[in-house]
Amino acid sequence: MTSMKSRGIRSRRVRVRTLLVSVFAAFVLVGCSSIPTSSPVGHIEDDSGDTGASNARIPDGPEPGDNVSEIVRGFLAAGAGAGNNFSVARSFLTEAEAQEWSPQESVSVLPNDTDIDSLNQDLTSDQKTLSLSAPVVGLVDSSGVYNSTKPGTQSTLEFSLRQENGEWRISSAPDGLLISQSDFRTIFLNYSLQFYTSDYSYLVPDSRWFLRSSSTPTALMNELLSGPAPYLSGAVITAIPDGAKLSDSNVVTIENGVARVSLGAQTPAPSDREKGLIRQQISTTLQVIPSISSIELSIGGQTVSANLQSKTDSSIQVDGPPVVLADNRISRVSGTTVAKVENSPNLKGKKASDPAVSLDDSLYVYLQNERRELMRLKSDAVDATPILKGKRLVRPSIDRFNTIWTGEAENKGELKAVGRDGKVFTVTADFLSGRQLVDVEVSRDGTRVALLSRHKGEPDRIDVVGVPRDKAGNPAGRVSETPISVGANFDEVKDVSWAGSTSLVALAAEEGDTVQPFRIGVTGPSEQLGEVTGGSRIAGGADGRSILVTSSKGALYSYNSNAWQKLVDVAAKDPSYPG
Repeated sequence: MTSMKSRGIRSRRVRVRTLLVSVFAAFVLVGCSSIPTSSPVGHIEDDSGDTGASNARIPDGPEPGDNVSEIVRGFLAAGAGAGNNFSVARSFLTEAEAQEWSPQESVSVLPNDTDIDSLNQDLTSDQKTLSLSAPVVGLVDSSGVYNSTKPGTQSTLEFSLRQENGEWRISSAPDGLLISQSDFRTIFLNYSLQFYTSDYSYLVPDSRWFLRSSSTPTALMNELLSGPAPYLSGAVITAIPDGAKLSDSNVVTIENGVARVSLGAQTPAPSDREKGLIRQQISTTLQVIPSISSIELSIGGQTVSANLQSKTDSSIQVDGPPVVLADNRISRVSGTTVAKVENSPNLKGKKASDPAVSLDDSLYVYLQNERRELMRLKSDAVDATPILKGKRLVRPSIDRFNTIWTGEAENKGELKAVGRDGKVFTVTADFLSGRQLVDVEVSRDGTRVALLSRHKGEPDRIDVVGVPRDKAGNPAGRVSETPISVGANFDEVKDVSWAGSTSLVALAAEEGDTVQPFRIGVTGPSEQLGEVTGGSRIAGGADGRSILVTSSKGALYSYNSNAWQKLVDVAAKDPSYPG
C-alpha cells in the first residue's frame, strides 16, 4: 500500500449545508422545471417527521476529467448523502453498476480522526483496479444491528473501473457505505423494535439503526416482522405469528399522524388477546417516530380496535437509592449523604465486597471471605445467610425475579443463578470458557446479561446475550451462542453496568488512554462522560443519567446534569443501583 496525499481531492466533495425544509419544498414546487438534469440533485427526506433531517451533508457528483482516485473517493464521500436513494453516489458508477449497488447492505463506520482523503490506496498500473484500506470502529448489518469492532480492525475495499462516455466510472463497487462517525449519527437514527419478555409482562427493546427517510416506518415494520436480533434468541418472544407480512402495497403509510399497517390474513386467526398484543408491539415500535401519533392496524382486512390493545410496561422502575459499602456496612446513597442499612451486619474482618439490592428492596446480597461466599440478607431479617460458595465469585446482580446472578472468575463456560427459594441454576455460556470473568450484570427486565471478561494478550471484552427462561421464569439451559460484542473498540474495561434498557456505562480506555467513564449503546457507538480520576467501579440507574463512580481510594462521584460531583467526607466502594 502507498500513502495517497489529498492532492487533487477537492474539498467540494462533502460540504455541510443547513436547509430550511419549508423553503426547499417551496422551491421544488415553484421551480422544479428549472432543476438541471445533467447531474444528480441530492435532497433530504423531510417528511420523516424528524427535525434533525433538516441538517445533512450534500455531496457533489463527479466532474469532467476526474481521475480514478478522485472517482473512488468521491463515491465514498457521497455515501453521506442519502437523498434520492443515494443518487449522487450512484452517479460515480457505470449505468449497470448503479442499478446493482446496494448501499444499505452494511455500514462501516470510520474513527473520528480519519477521513476518506487520508486512506491508503493501491492502484494497478492500468488504473482499472483500486483498493483502499480503512480503519473501522463499527459495523451495521442489513438488519440495522450495530457491532463495535476490535482495536485495529481494517476493512479492505476493492473497486473496478472503466471509462464510460470518456469518463472514469466504477464498474464494480462493494455494497454498503463507509462513513465517519459524525456522518453516521447525522443520516442514521437509533430505533428500538419491541418484543416481549417470556411472560408478556414487559416490552424489551431491540436496538437498531435505520436511515433517516420517509421509508423508515416500513423498514421498522419489516424488521419487527422478521423477529429479534440473534443475540436475543430464546430470551424474548413476539406476539406476531411467524411468516406475517405487510399486505397490499407492502408499505406503512402515514396520513395526518396516523400510521396505517396492514398485515395479511393469519391462520389460525388470532384471538382478541393476541390481536391486542400484536397492536401493542407494533404501536410501541412505530410511535417513537415524531410524525406518528397513532396507528391503524388491520389483519386480513379486518381493523384491530385500539380497545383491544394491551397495556404492557416498557421499562422497569427503579425507585430505591443505590447501595455501597461504607464504614463496614451495607449503605444506601441518597443525594449527597450515605446512610447504613438498618439491619446490615458489621462486615469488618469479613473481607466483604460487591453489595447489590433487589428492585423491590426486599433483599441485599454481597460477597465475603475474599469472594468465596455469596451472602443474602433479607430486609426483614437480622442475619445474612450464605447461598452459594465458590473459589472466587464475581460481583452479583439481581433481576426482577429476585434471582441472583454470579459466576466463577476462572470460568469454564457457565454462570450461576440462585433463585428466591435458594435453588441454584447453572446456565451454560460456552464463549466464556477459558476466560477470566470480571463482572456479571443482568438487565433489570431479566432478558439480557452483560458479561465482562478477559483473556491474556487480548483486549477486554463485553458480551451481551439473551437469557432463556422456563415458564416459571427460572433461567433455563444455555444462553445464545451469538452474543453481541459491545464496546469492542476499548483495550481495557475495568467495570460495566446497565444504565437503562438500551445502554451500558463502563470505565474503559482505548489504547494509550487513561480509564474514563463511557456510555455505550448495546448496539451502538460509545460516548465519553467527562473525566473522573482513578475510577475503579461504576454503577448506572435505569434512566441512563444517574451514575456513580468510586475510586480505589474510596472517593465517591455522582454524575448529574452532565457533570461529575465528588461527595465530600464520604468513603465508599462498590456502588450498585437496584437490580
